[in-house]
Amino acid sequence: MISYEEAGRLLGLAAARDQRIVGDADILAWHSDLNAASVLFADADAALTRFYAVEMAGLEPEARRRVTTPDVIGIARKIRAERLANFVYDPPPGDDDPDYLARLRFQIAKTANGSTPALTERPALEGGPHPDVLKALAQVGRSTPDVGGEAPATEVRRAGPLGVCCPTCQAAIGRPCKIGGFDEKRPPRELRTPHAARTRVANGGPAQLESPAEIERRRAASLAKLQELAEREREASGE
Repeated sequence: MISYEEAGRLLGLAAARDQRIVGDADILAWHSDLNAASVLFADADAALTRFYAVEMAGLEPEARRRVTTPDVIGIARKIRAERLANFVYDPPPGDDDPDYLARLRFQIAKTANGSTPALTERPALEGGPHPDVLKALAQVGRSTPDVGGEAPATEVRRAGPLGVCCPTCQAAIGRPCKIGGFDEKRPPRELRTPHAARTRVANGGPAQLESPAEIERRRAASLAKLQELAEREREASGE
């Protein structure tokens, strides 16, 4: 549990970074939210550091914002999950472990809390390669037959939005989308996520969404068709 004083310390650390004004209501809200989510003080402190030093540091100044309790809770849970990524149970000596479940829960809790350092390397896998891997390796170094009439590939094929040219910013295949560059004072900058039109094209959709007028025209045509079918059914039934 996070105490009221610890919630105040967390808000003080946040205020030192984003110059917010902290009151009693803020401390009470943070105390309630973090305890409802069972967040420990050490994890909340680490989440604050990651939010400002990593997540906000990677954004443009105008895109940055102040931390909230959902941010702290989400990042704290991510930190605990990362600590458990390579968790390996440490059994006691011998072949019998009557307290397996209790010991397992205890070790998981200590690792998630950071009390026990997490593994820095994944355990080595034992055994030979998968049969499919062996089959693929057998083809390495063999010449491929010449397929007549098949034109060579003229463009790079890549899964996802980066596998197509962007219809919005004209970014080439394999290159991230850009924004800006309309004048010398604002050079273009790369986007973390592709433009929506590029994603649609990569998924087999159109580059441009239908206009409201086109949507209304298609809706009216569908309605007219339904009315025509209903009229035919009434005529067929003799009504």
